[in-house]
Amino acid sequence: SAMSFKEPGAALKRINYALSRRMLAAWAAPTVNGAEALAKGEAAAEGDVVYALPNRSTADLALLDIVAERNGLANPRAPLERLDEAQRFFFLAAPAGLWRRNVMRTVPSRLRRVETKLATGAASGEASCGGQGATRLWLVPVSIFWGRAANKDRSWTRSLLSEGWAMSSRLRRLVIFVFTRRDILVQIGEPLAWDEMAKAAPRPPRGESPAADDGDDGALLQDRASRRTARLLRAKFRNQKVAALGPDLSHRRTLVRQILNSAQVAAAIAAESGNGSEGSKGSKGKNRQAAEKLARKAAFAIAADMSYPTVRFLDRVLAWFWSRVYEGIDIHGVEIVAPIAQTHTLVYVPCHRSHIDYLLLSYVLYQQGLMLPHIAAGDNLDMPLVGGLLRGGGAFFMRRRFRSDRVYAAVFTEYLYQVFRRGHSVEYFVEGGRSRTGRLLPARTGLLQMTLDAHRRGLPRPVAFVPVYFGYEKLVEASGYVDEMRGADKKSESIGDILRSLRLVRQSFGAAQVSFGAPLVLDDFLRDCDDAASPVKELGARILRGINACAAVNGMNLIALATLSMPRHAIEEGALVAQIDLYRELLRRDAAHHRFAVADAPAQQIVERAERLGLLKRERATGASASADGGEQRAQRSDILLHDAFTAVLTTWYRNNVLHVLAAPALIACLIVNRRRGIAPAAVKRLFDLVFPHVRNELKASPEDSAERWLAHLQDAQVVALRGDGLVAPTDPALRLRLRLLANTVMEVLERFYIGLSLLQRAGSGVLDRRELLLECRATAARISTLYGINAPEFADGRLFEGFVAGLIEQGALLEGEDGKLNFDGRINAILRPAKSTIALELRQALETMGHGR
Repeated sequence: SAMSFKEPGAALKRINYALSRRMLAAWAAPTVNGAEALAKGEAAAEGDVVYALPNRSTADLALLDIVAERNGLANPRAPLERLDEAQRFFFLAAPAGLWRRNVMRTVPSRLRRVETKLATGAASGEASCGGQGATRLWLVPVSIFWGRAANKDRSWTRSLLSEGWAMSSRLRRLVIFVFTRRDILVQIGEPLAWDEMAKAAPRPPRGESPAADDGDDGALLQDRASRRTARLLRAKFRNQKVAALGPDLSHRRTLVRQILNSAQVAAAIAAESGNGSEGSKGSKGKNRQAAEKLARKAAFAIAADMSYPTVRFLDRVLAWFWSRVYEGIDIHGVEIVAPIAQTHTLVYVPCHRSHIDYLLLSYVLYQQGLMLPHIAAGDNLDMPLVGGLLRGGGAFFMRRRFRSDRVYAAVFTEYLYQVFRRGHSVEYFVEGGRSRTGRLLPARTGLLQMTLDAHRRGLPRPVAFVPVYFGYEKLVEASGYVDEMRGADKKSESIGDILRSLRLVRQSFGAAQVSFGAPLVLDDFLRDCDDAASPVKELGARILRGINACAAVNGMNLIALATLSMPRHAIEEGALVAQIDLYRELLRRDAAHHRFAVADAPAQQIVERAERLGLLKRERATGASASADGGEQRAQRSDILLHDAFTAVLTTWYRNNVLHVLAAPALIACLIVNRRRGIAPAAVKRLFDLVFPHVRNELKASPEDSAERWLAHLQDAQVVALRGDGLVAPTDPALRLRLRLLANTVMEVLERFYIGLSLLQRAGSGVLDRRELLLECRATAARISTLYGINAPEFADGRLFEGFVAGLIEQGALLEGEDGKLNFDGRINAILRPAKSTIALELRQALETMGHGR
């Protein structure tokens, strides 16, 4: 199947190839994935390569030739001398006609010849044929998608012409190239060692030669190794196509019909229409026809209707929008997603910071040549015009609550299963809604449980969860979030809001960060899960930790950590710059144990950028001092940087995004900074191990953080000193301030813990139940927040207290009796004891005089 220039008409083919190559070299600007990995890998360094392309195409071969030359790869038309082959490529598919698509029903002759020569060489012990002591032969699958690669310079015509799963004839490819000549994706797959494939291939029956020639059909039947290699390549090409384009999109009505015909939905319809007394509210007594109508209506209301023209249109609009709103989009960790996308069904599980999140993730995935996910969206977004566009881009809509509607629940569950079964990637937010405080919200387990159920039913490919972290230097919804954090009701989305949001293009919102975490393979999780009977809660917790584990710490996060640690949220410029550098130094020293991406611009530039974005204000230094000659000179004072009332509340959002990254060293700083006498390292470790599990549980921090490791980093950074056998704060005032500011980053978390434990201790064991304790905690925290000006809206958040109490119960520090009362032992006192040297005296005294917060 190789293109030979020695057969009749060779001159015409040479001319055709030369013209095609010259035209492509002049016009085409392909996006190339995998070339760098191939050039630096074992295949290029120590072996020979043979390229496999899925379809016979002169243009594909010419483009591969160009890409290979530009990236220092082996020329596909160069001879493979050691196997006496004129060229080192083959097409897997049979030739296509003008209207006829390519088909993969045969084994290419060059593939058969190479397999035969390798097998013959191995049998005779010739090292030159790929044995262990020889230069190895590698097979490299290459897919080329015309009109797939994202490009910011698009016309409306090109938005309608893009690569898909439809018939790919020569005429179609020609038309696509004319209109989308700069939107080409070249996907170079991972090289396959040919000798390893030969070992795994079944051998022919004894007495038969691998090259037995009983006619073409007989040879195909006998050459098992060749057929196996061809099957492997077909799977590789399909995986490359699925990873780039997504699965073949069937008609939406076909999918709905499959859902309605499923056993699960049929059972729900029968139960709903059978006995009126058993039906859910609003559908009691309805007959089967009415129940089926409801099911059909629900299916169409849920189902996405992804189309490539809509995707291309949205990509063009978003490219324009991002260029107006953001100064850049920083992407981290996407290289770990592409390989697993070819073998697994991916479930993207991002944090939910903004309405921008799902648009930004789809845009990034499309730009990276990865399949667009089907996105779970609330039905509040299914508005006129907007809902249709989102549905065409892959959104499927769901009600917030539907547990009591058995027909809707069955339809939605079946829809999600069919999406997984067809191999689509999926995206949903495990938090359920957007976080107004900047912290991760507790995991909602509904969609996670449906994913587990679909896995148990059986899916063609294994499932892997991909955590995604979003960071923003300036939040688009800042005004609404601040209002809600101050107590205003959440506003419902409307068309008017979307039209008004177009005014955002007049503003700059800095940079956005998209960071991909390590994939969590579901099979591996279930194998290692301690609670095999009900793993969904642990799965949610693992996903949340995975999101935080790939955090991208931007400049505004670093500023927020420092300024909010000052009593009045104002700090001298020199101290702020030094504190930013300290945070980055600590994270750099611990880089072997985390994947955080950290802003690397000079601290002074970070400060100036925050000022430019309107998130930080400057008060110029004033005053003068006498000079030596009796005149006056300006005092060398640092400017003061601070927040106004609005940004002071908003800045807590930026701090809470990344509070977990420095929670461990901050807790150690709390244990040391206020002590007059040193504390032994062993005592620090004991107290750390006692308190940090509760901090880690609230902030979704890494379980691998250890006191020993962070103590070493703090000493290396010179903010903790070892005097004799005890650890103390440094005597230098500037260094001591840095340690105090570090400690203050988690002080509000510890103060909230202290409130809960103090109320428990004062009430006594077996007096309060969980509800009573939580009410006491919220009331007391709200009062202290007002009295002492704690400017953190989440300080009195009942969910945080609820999580803390739940953690105490899980660890056995609290026991719920049969009457619901909370019983405790000496561990509560053990946690409270070190608070005397950690929690501010004013707060401790306030709790003593409040009378249980009443």
